[in-house]
Amino acid sequence: MSLRVALLSGADESIASGDERDAIAVRAAEGAAISIERACRANEWLTVRVEARADAPDATLADLARAEVDVVFQLVESIRGEARFEAAAAWLLEWARIPYTGSGPVAITLALEKPIARAVLAARGAPIPDGFVLEKATDPIPLDLASRRWIVKPSREDASHGIAAESVVADEASLRARVDHVVRTYRQPALVEEFIDGREFNVAILGSGAAAEVLPLGEIDYARLDPAHPRLLTYAAKWDEASVEYHATPSIGARPMARELEERIRDTARAAYAALGLAGYGRVDLRVNARGEPLVIDVNPNPDLSPDSGFQKAAARAGLDHAHTVRRIVDDALRRAGAIA
Repeated sequence: MSLRVALLSGADESIASGDERDAIAVRAAEGAAISIERACRANEWLTVRVEARADAPDATLADLARAEVDVVFQLVESIRGEARFEAAAAWLLEWARIPYTGSGPVAITLALEKPIARAVLAARGAPIPDGFVLEKATDPIPLDLASRRWIVKPSREDASHGIAAESVVADEASLRARVDHVVRTYRQPALVEEFIDGREFNVAILGSGAAAEVLPLGEIDYARLDPAHPRLLTYAAKWDEASVEYHATPSIGARPMARELEERIRDTARAAYAALGLAGYGRVDLRVNARGEPLVIDVNPNPDLSPDSGFQKAAARAGLDHAHTVRRIVDDALRRAGAIA
């Protein structure tokens, strides 16, 4: 009998804070869901689309029950436009004991709450840039800003919301102005980190626990970016196809490097993935500082899985087409649930 897969996704057309441009990433999630549904059908599975209803979780569970699915491909990225509620969908599936893909609710929550993620990573020995959190622009600054650049970003957003060239600052006045922008626009504290202006690597990981596989490394190519622009993957670079940054910051296979550096990047990414409890699939982003040390700048438990995404590019370098990647993710979910050996 063919596997029955439910694709669970939200119906949000916007986000709870930010501006209209921030909704581009939310709407792009539908394209990813369509491509995953195609991959499921290429694997000869039966599929059904189920909406995570913001005001009726019991109705969502009823829809899943009626569909009599074997596994849920968990694609909810926000509820009522609020990214923090993404974990609620995973909790709902946990409560109902329905096998589902990707990380559990605790890992999702930790990864999204960036200051907490930093604390966990540091406690587990994963290297991170210096940083601090400001609740408001007038708060005391706990670190010496001199001789370093800093990046200011929302403390609990994903998909690079709130990241722009102006996020990189070099003095207190600019830092406080950007903190004020983040707090007012995104209605949350600002995370300030040392800006590491070295090579940037995206490390895609497939699987769970000891079986988690680090895929061939990806790297952001900044060679075509205007030298006056910080070497930074902005929101526009990820989502705005009309922007200069979008076309000037491609994700490529990692350029040649010393074997020792590649091993450190892989080991650091694997340690960060485990520290936050990611499962199924995920991506760890790192930058290499002037001393040649890879530092974790983000851990993403639900990276884009579209055929043209950085994650799938890494999978393709490992010999996996899109349908095979989706099969690996679904098999992992069933294995964790004890449905297959």
